[in-house]
Amino acid sequence: MHKISLVVLLLMAVFLNGCAHIDVSHLKNQPWKLETMRTLEMEFMNFEYEIVPRKDSFGVRGMAYVKKNSAPLWAEWIGELWIQGYLSDCDGVVLAQGLQVFSPGKLEEGEGIPFDFELKPVSLDDGPLFVSFGYRLSLSKSKDDNGPPFMAIEGAVSE
Repeated sequence: MHKISLVVLLLMAVFLNGCAHIDVSHLKNQPWKLETMRTLEMEFMNFEYEIVPRKDSFGVRGMAYVKKNSAPLWAEWIGELWIQGYLSDCDGVVLAQGLQVFSPGKLEEGEGIPFDFELKPVSLDDGPLFVSFGYRLSLSKSKDDNGPPFMAIEGAVSE
């Protein structure tokens, strides 16, 4: 009996792993709209962006802004920044994603960080589509600060 239970558990694990998907239903999103400037506000960052058609994909380009008023007062340096863009269906299932990683730099009030990445969905026939963003951001006092950084992370999850 014990061996049968173990086999059933292993089969269920394999089946569930095969059904895994990337989900962004917990993130703020906006309807997919081509060639229109949009703004999406998140907890620690704002994104001004547009989606543009490319030969066999779509580009998401724009400016990302760290919300200085949401960051610690001492934060003056961006140590790490990753920005991801997601195209999802109405249930938050990711159909395509793009990623851009940035070099460290000074955190300047109101100064945007330009981004441009590619989304290459297999199909666009899945009903209403949505755009959302994720990020991984570390802030510190200075370039050489060895103290613990402030971390802000919002992104997709695997289900």
